[in-house]
Parts: sequence; structure tokens; C-alpha cells
Amino acid sequence: MEYIQHIINEMSPLLQEYGYFILALMVAIEGMGIPAPGQSLLIVASLVASQGQMSLPLVLLTGWGASLFGNTCGYMIGHKFSHIISSKSWIKEQRLQKINTFIEKYGLLGLVLSRFIEGVKQFMCLGCGIAKMPFKFFMLGNVLAVSIWIVCFGVLPAYFYHDLGAIIHFYHLHQQQSWAIVGSILLCLALFITWKNSTKK
Repeated sequence: MEYIQHIINEMSPLLQEYGYFILALMVAIEGMGIPAPGQSLLIVASLVASQGQMSLPLVLLTGWGASLFGNTCGYMIGHKFSHIISSKSWIKEQRLQKINTFIEKYGLLGLVLSRFIEGVKQFMCLGCGIAKMPFKFFMLGNVLAVSIWIVCFGVLPAYFYHDLGAIIHFYHLHQQQSWAIVGSILLCLALFITWKNSTKK
């Protein structure tokens, strides 16, 4: 809870002064692959909204729209300027290779899971653009990933504030295992839907 209180104290003045604009700006910038406290600001805005100082629906809508926009811009930048990004080494070759391997291995599921893995999420959309992932495929994963992200870091903090410290501590200790389980559930669901549709034909 000390960590939660710290980010609240640090970021509440920003929200009080600039409101939804600063939330949208930071989330969008983070989505483009530029380091910014977008996720932390979303958590704080959610907590502030739970105390009646902001509108929770507006916080969620702002975060969702800004993330979708920022991620798409990141993809477009990666797609259009991949040769420049590679030649200037703006993203380290090792990290770029890691992202490409992640995309090839997990595909759409990887795009969703990347939102919750530090070191990957910041550059995933750029990496998708550089890897020339089909735009329709990217947008499908983008919408799904952002929606799940908003629920986890926008909705849950508002309703589980008192348990948030323990949840975050558990998440940091078991981050990969937690999302491996979630990923497995999503994969099973996708396979079930595919099987269901195939039996109708």
C-alpha cells in the first residue's frame, strides 16, 4: 500500500491540474513506445474517480481511446519507418529480436499478453509494425489487449483499492505464471469458438 500511496501522491496533482487531458496524453505517448507513466496515471485516475473526484466512465473511456490511438500510432511508425529505426538503433537489436520472436511464437495472443509484461509492452506495437504484422490482425489484437488492460488497471483499482497492494505484490512475484494461465484460458476459449463455428458449417 505504501507504493500505491506514493504514486497517488506523485500523480494526483497532475490530474487535479490537467484532468483527463494529461491522462490521455501520457497513455497515448506510452502506447507509441515512448517511456511515460501512462499505466500508473490510469491507476491513480481510477482511484481518484472511486472517491468521486473524477468520473470513472470518462477515465476508462479516455484511457481506452488514448491507448488504442497510441498503440496504432506506434504500429504505423514501426511499419513506415522500420529501416530508420533499425539503422539508428533506437531499439536495441536484441530487444527487437525478442519482440519478433514473441510475435512469431504467440501471434494475436502475444499481442494481448505483451500489455502485461515489462520490457516487452513498451515496444510491442512498434515491433508489430516493424515485423509488418497485417493491420487488421494487429487491430483485432490491439482492441482486445487494450480492453483487458483497461479492466485490469482501470476498473479493478476503483473497486478493490484496499486489496490493491496485495494484488500488485502477488502480480510482480508471479507475473509470467499469472499471464500464462490467463493466456491458456484465452487460447482455449479461442479454440472452442473456432471449433464451435466449424461444426455449424
